[in-house]
Amino acid sequence: MALFIKDSRLARHVLFFGLPLVLGLACHALFNLVDTLLVGQLGGLEGAQAISVTGLCDPITTFQTILFNGPIAGAGVLLAGRHGKDDQEGVRRVAMRAAGFVIALSLLMGIPGFIWADGIAAAMGAQPGWQLEQCTAYLQIMLGGGITAGMFLYLTTVERSLGRTGVFLVFFMLSNLLNAGIGLFLIYGEGPYPGFLPGFVRSVCQGLHLPRLGVLGSAWSTVGARAIAGVMVLGFGLWRGHLRGKLAWLWPRGKTVIELMRIGLWNNGQVAARGIAGGIMIRSLQEAGGGNPNVVGGIFVGLKIELLLILLSFGWGAAAQTLVATSLGAGKPDRANHEERLAVVFATLLGIALTVPLFVFAGDIAAVFNPQPELVGWAETYVRIMAIAFVFVPVNIVISQAMVSRNRLKTPVLIDSIVLLGIMSPVMIISAIAGASVRSLVIVNAVVNIALTLIYLAVRIRISRLEARS
Repeated sequence: MALFIKDSRLARHVLFFGLPLVLGLACHALFNLVDTLLVGQLGGLEGAQAISVTGLCDPITTFQTILFNGPIAGAGVLLAGRHGKDDQEGVRRVAMRAAGFVIALSLLMGIPGFIWADGIAAAMGAQPGWQLEQCTAYLQIMLGGGITAGMFLYLTTVERSLGRTGVFLVFFMLSNLLNAGIGLFLIYGEGPYPGFLPGFVRSVCQGLHLPRLGVLGSAWSTVGARAIAGVMVLGFGLWRGHLRGKLAWLWPRGKTVIELMRIGLWNNGQVAARGIAGGIMIRSLQEAGGGNPNVVGGIFVGLKIELLLILLSFGWGAAAQTLVATSLGAGKPDRANHEERLAVVFATLLGIALTVPLFVFAGDIAAVFNPQPELVGWAETYVRIMAIAFVFVPVNIVISQAMVSRNRLKTPVLIDSIVLLGIMSPVMIISAIAGASVRSLVIVNAVVNIALTLIYLAVRIRISRLEARS
């Protein structure tokens, strides 16, 4: 451990800078977990069907968020660099330009997504009938309301880039509470209700005469929660002044937007490769599972648990990205290198600490979402097969995020595209067509994720040696 932690004060700084980001992104992941939990409590087959709808749609809604992530990450790097130089006017100008860019991007993605939602749902393997109808309506709400996801993610990234990680955490927690609270009313409506719902909540729901929207209620609650929390964090930014400036600065143009597009293009290339590979994997699992809602639902519960761990890792990745960009902006490359190593160490330790109880209690955790024995069995199978990969994945996430701050934008895209799209995706497709089992496909996913991490480590070591020579 002493090899990585050479400065205990810096280690504490990285730890306490990163923890709010980790907890904030954990709250972000809880959007999906809470929604899955609430719709799973619709009961029996209805609950399993609802989980399968969210599972089939999640790769698409996640992919939309991924497309936001590139330019937003670029904005974070630019803001942190200017913050490191103490250029306050530059901070405001970048913040305003980036806000206009995110709004424009939201419209460009949201309108087509709303119009072609049925075709997208069919392409994801939604079965004709109730599943296709529900998936189409779910996607129309989530993609059409995507501007709430983009702006909320952007506005909280602004606070994180300026070092206000506590603000970042508070608003992510608030949005999650709003999502859960609104979801209780919209998902269950006038009933029937799951046993855990308090009597006074049932009385309020019945008194409002709200319709029982089921899985669609979870989509509306997500969009509504992000809208409310987004308006509040915008108000905070206006109050502090870093989101104030000339209205003309909102127009997406100039060097800032070109830089956002450059960073965003390559960063999105990486996350798009991961998103597309994830979509292909889920489509392959849907094929291998024969559309059985318990098999598909169980795997999707496992995937949602995995998503929580991945977002926790992205918290450390965001910390590394911000700290490295700030230190490089201040002309301190050695400090930046040490901060990156510390973020890798903390992310790995957290991955181990969470994976052990997940492995032991996988079945009990899955049963919370839906007690159907077959569904629980498949969720347990997925988590236990993927357990080793859960420990490796945080490493490649932190390294790839730090590369963005170092302006090594092409490397993560190339690595992920070759490994995930060039190797894993064809193997998944061919195996599913050949009649491979669901278990076999999950094993392929685990092996590829471990290999991806080893490749990232090898590339990062080589980059360090090249930098030392130059």
